[in-house]
Formats: sequence, structure tokens, C-alpha cells
Amino acid sequence: MGRAALAIANALAKQQLADVTLIPIYTDEKDFHKLLVPNIRVKHIFGFFFHGLPHIVDKLPLRWINNVIRPQEYDILIGFQYGLSIRCVAAAKTDEKVLKLAWMHGYDYGLVLRREYETIGKVICVSKCNAQRLQSELPTIQTDYSYNPTDEIIVQKSAADTITIEKPSTGLLFVCVGRLSPEKGYGRLIHVLKRLKSDGFIFCLWVIGDGPLEGELHNIVDKLDMNDCVKFLGRQNNPHKFTSRADVFICSSFSEGYSTVCTEAIMMGIPVVTTNVSGAEEIIDDAESGMVVGMKDEDLYNGLHKVLEDNTLVEEWKNKLKTTRRRFYAGARIQRLVKILGL
Repeated sequence: MGRAALAIANALAKQQLADVTLIPIYTDEKDFHKLLVPNIRVKHIFGFFFHGLPHIVDKLPLRWINNVIRPQEYDILIGFQYGLSIRCVAAAKTDEKVLKLAWMHGYDYGLVLRREYETIGKVICVSKCNAQRLQSELPTIQTDYSYNPTDEIIVQKSAADTITIEKPSTGLLFVCVGRLSPEKGYGRLIHVLKRLKSDGFIFCLWVIGDGPLEGELHNIVDKLDMNDCVKFLGRQNNPHKFTSRADVFICSSFSEGYSTVCTEAIMMGIPVVTTNVSGAEEIIDDAESGMVVGMKDEDLYNGLHKVLEDNTLVEEWKNKLKTTRRRFYAGARIQRLVKILGL
């Protein structure tokens, strides 16, 4: 169960707006229950997981899974994860008064679940631009947007933890957090940083995460002689304690839904430089600080060049975030969802 589901459930329960039941398909994280408001119920469908189980489950009749979920017991059903949960909500036999929603975190390119969206009748996207795109591609359904809320108290508390690595004493510190996979654009980011190093700029990049490109990215750093500038810190249970030390958070992705790691950086008062992925302009507009750059390598180079060249820019952004970051707090974000749910 993801952080967005946790934040939504906690916000609704704390404000006593609804009796909330979370239904993980398999299992949830070890410490998940410790973060939940006490009156939230958790009801597992399977309660275990092993490699290959999703392939077996996909062959099961949806009516069998819905017999476990018992959708007729609820007034609102939200298919919060792409795939099986949305298919279950679409197949659920309920009273017409029951509100059904599908939650689209990224964008369903090709509309693979078109039939399910049409059956459910309403889809919530996590960014305004994706909602507009879906409305144009599938005008027969209702479309709305609600930014995934994140509990700022958890983020800011985690940010205060100590770290065992020293922040560089000179130059700007950049931080990236995410899976080391092609869509995150880390390879092109390292090449861009090599150009900036050749321009004479002093900086350091901390990369938080692991993934299939880890070996390849290490090789790129070695080949470009960037080991003094780029540090791979691996997967971290608490990435916030590293992000909070940054001067600038970088999102170099080729694609995103609505970047949670960018909004978490802003909650910690760290400005963001991001490629123009889905939701990027909305994030930077709300923050009134940071920068959106184009999707080309040259755009990313020009944006970071400006940041490194202007000694006052980062401080101006951080001062602005002292007030604007409140727009990203869970309480502010949940209000739109409350209206959508009719609570």
C-alpha cells in the first residue's frame, strides 16, 4: 500500500469524514500499520506474496476476489492501483448509489483499461494535465483530478534524521531520488553534469535508489571521470534525510505522473528543477520557485547552468518556499478530494 493511500486514509479518518477500510491485494509493508490512524481497518485479500502470485491471481474470476472484498458493504469504492484493483471495482455488483472511482497515478497510454474506466464511469487523475488529456481521449466518462496528498509531518520528521555522509563544503549539492531505470533519465543527467564540470562549475550529485541500470550508470560515471561529483547512495529506507540537505532537487525524468518526490522535496523547503513531465508545471507554479526545463538534454543543461551561474537564485527559491510549501501539505490537498467524494 503506497504513501498516497496512507495519507488519504489518515486524512479522512482524522477529520472523521469517513469510515475507511484499506484492502491490500497481497501484503503491506512491515511498519505500515504503525503509521495508520487507529480506527482505519485493513482487510487483506490474500495476506501473502510470492514470485508468480500476480500471474495466478490474474487468472482468478473477479467475482471470487470481490466475494472477499464484499463491495456491497461500502458507499464509495476506489480502485487505487493500476490493474487488478481497478478491474475489481469495475466488476463489483453494487447498488447504483455506490460511488465508484478509478485512480490513475501515471497516464494509461493507449487506454489499456478503457473498458474498466467506462464501466466505472469516473476517473481521478493525479494532475490537471493528465485529467485534461483523458477527457479529450475518453469524453464518455467523467474525469477529475486530485493531487496525491503526502503527510508533511512524516516527511519533515524523517528529514531531521542524521546522516553518515558529509555534505560537500563547496559548491551546490543536487539530490535525485528514484528507481535507477531508463525513464528517470539519470544517464543523460550525468552527461549534462559532465559538461557543467568542464565549464568549471563545482557541485555534487547524490543519487538515492537502486534498479536495473545501476551497473550501467556506475560505468558512465567511471568513463566520464565523475566519481568526485556523483555519489550513488543506494536504496534508502529514509531518503528524506538526504534530500533535506540538498540545495536543489533534480527530476531528470522522461515521464512521470505527478512526482511525489518533487512535492516531498518542496515540503522540506528544497527547490526543484524538473523536466517538463506531467504535472511539472503545476508543481512549480504552486511552489512559485524552482524551474521547469524542456525534455531535451540541452534544456536540462541550460537550466542547471543558470542555477550554478546565479549565486542568489537558490536562496531566493528557498525563501519563497517558507510560505508556498504549505500548499503541498496533506490538509490542503485533501480538500479537493473531499469535494469529489461528496463528503
